[in-house]
Amino acid sequence: MEAKRLAESLQDAEIVVLKALKRNVTSSTDDLVAKTQLNKDAINRAALWLQNKQLISVNEQSHFLVILDNLGKKYAVQGLPERKFLHALDKKTLATEDIAKAASLDKQETLFSLGFWKKKGIIEFSDGKVSITRENTGYLGKKTLEEEFIHKLNTEGEIPFEKLANEDKGAFEELKKRGLVLKLEKKLREFSATELGLQVADSITSESRIGQLTPELVRTGAWKGSSFRRFDITAPVPKLWPGKKQAYKRFLDEVKEELVAMGFEEMTGPLVEMSFWNNDALYMPQDHPAKGIHDIYYVKEPKYGKIVNANLLKAVKAAHENGGKSGSIGWQYEFNEQEAARLMLRSQGTALSARMMANPEIKNPGAYFAIAKTYRPDVLDATHLIEFNQCEGIVLGENLNFRNLISLLSEFAKKITGSSKIRLRPHYFPYTEPSLEADIWHPTLKRWVEAFGAGMFRPEVTIPLGVKVPVLAWGIGIDRLFMIKENISDIRQLFSQDIRWLREAKI
Repeated sequence: MEAKRLAESLQDAEIVVLKALKRNVTSSTDDLVAKTQLNKDAINRAALWLQNKQLISVNEQSHFLVILDNLGKKYAVQGLPERKFLHALDKKTLATEDIAKAASLDKQETLFSLGFWKKKGIIEFSDGKVSITRENTGYLGKKTLEEEFIHKLNTEGEIPFEKLANEDKGAFEELKKRGLVLKLEKKLREFSATELGLQVADSITSESRIGQLTPELVRTGAWKGSSFRRFDITAPVPKLWPGKKQAYKRFLDEVKEELVAMGFEEMTGPLVEMSFWNNDALYMPQDHPAKGIHDIYYVKEPKYGKIVNANLLKAVKAAHENGGKSGSIGWQYEFNEQEAARLMLRSQGTALSARMMANPEIKNPGAYFAIAKTYRPDVLDATHLIEFNQCEGIVLGENLNFRNLISLLSEFAKKITGSSKIRLRPHYFPYTEPSLEADIWHPTLKRWVEAFGAGMFRPEVTIPLGVKVPVLAWGIGIDRLFMIKENISDIRQLFSQDIRWLREAKI
């Protein structure tokens, strides 16, 4: 019964090959081409299908052939350069450059030929010129082993390596060093019908069946009285890898959708930022250690931008020098306006929050977010990149407090990562007070991974920018949240070109 069902599922090419193997139990690919009139590709495909169904067995052996390379084919027609070199010296004594000109040899061919005959003692030098030694003039009409081998190979096209005579093997090795011949591996396959295959061959009742019912067959009625090929719905099929969004990019889009659903609006801003927005508007002192070249990528040319809002610059400057209208005493130093205009690659997404708070169209109450690409000089490792993403956000409104911030971020982190192991700890940022950092447990790394920093913006930040209500602020290392969510141990994999990971990542 199994043999009959298999017989009904075979394609036409499979039937032809299997019947040929029934008549001749063992055959090579070339044998089957001669017996079936199918081409090699069709036979190899049919053989693979039959082998998967365990109807034939395949014995594969490596066979090596020697052939001429392109340069070898050229020399087979024109003659080897050393022979042309020697003929140029027939009854002559010439300088090397004259030999090259007479024999039409390039510099490399000339030098090789010179060394080749000198090594054999066929030529000699005298007064800077070359001549054939008196006792070796007979070499003009005597072929070398290499010449004889190239002629034989050019005549036969290819020679099995195992059939080379000893002198031919020596010539082959010399010519191979010169890139004139190649040794190619050729796979020889022999196919044999298995016991099950022979049973299936006996069960074949028709060598041609309809495999696809087309409109033409229905219209003409040609399907009547024909047999149909049985389809094996349990047979393995090749995997399909359809196009899909890159896994990390998809995750960022999902985070955006989640925040928008929570009522947040998206903030945008430039990648090349001024120090004013990246640092000064956030009440970071201009001599802060985090503003060094080891922590920020400064732009070489142009070096400075232009701060358009003079009143805003004046208010931020006052906050730094004496606290301005914030009620504090500030940092007590002289603020440098030119340093504030210094251009850099954005090092923190919080620069977007500063721009948003200075926007006269900001809503109160309001909630804003950005997934911002940021840059910092760092040592690449499993948890650090020099180019990474931050998920930045602010919430402003009357009566907001630190407990609102903790609740918001804890729920958001649990929802995005699926992890309930979150650790909050006090921290310091120049622009928030009170402040915290949050760590999330990574199950693969078996350690806590720093995920985000957060806090309440200080009055020195909000008041100069025109905001007079409490502002909750947070910056999440969104790359690390994705690592935890997908149990990835190396952050570099997020931007990997590993085709296996890209294919198998969850949709």
